[in-house]
Amino acid sequence: MDDIELTGDEHLRALAALEAVVGNDDAALVVLAGGAGERPLPELLAAYGKHTLERILLAAFGITAATGGTEMGERLGELNGDPQARITFLLADAWRHQAAAAGADLATAKYIGMSVLMGVHAFTDADESDALTLLRALRNEVLQSG
Repeated sequence: MDDIELTGDEHLRALAALEAVVGNDDAALVVLAGGAGERPLPELLAAYGKHTLERILLAAFGITAATGGTEMGERLGELNGDPQARITFLLADAWRHQAAAAGADLATAKYIGMSVLMGVHAFTDADESDALTLLRALRNEVLQSG
């Protein structure tokens, strides 16, 4: 797993886009499409999805910043050998390729966003209303850390 660097603003933009996807708000996606110097929305959502699902996997396997030495190696070995984790890595790679082919296409951004939400749902069992609560909590976390 390679860490994807996302700025606080990118986190907030991705979260707003996911909220727009949940609400089927295409007008909001147009506003969030970004401008010069910003990642196209499909690329941003693919990066955010990868970042988020990797964090979920790390937590599921008990890997934290405090995990070290032999224990870290063992847990990373378990994670890398887990079929669900490998499918998650494949899914994130597919999002990256889809985003690269899409450029700034908002319909593709919406599909990637839906898929990111389904990926989070697969790990958390959050339904659509829970997804909004989760997105708000993630936004608050970004705001508090910035």
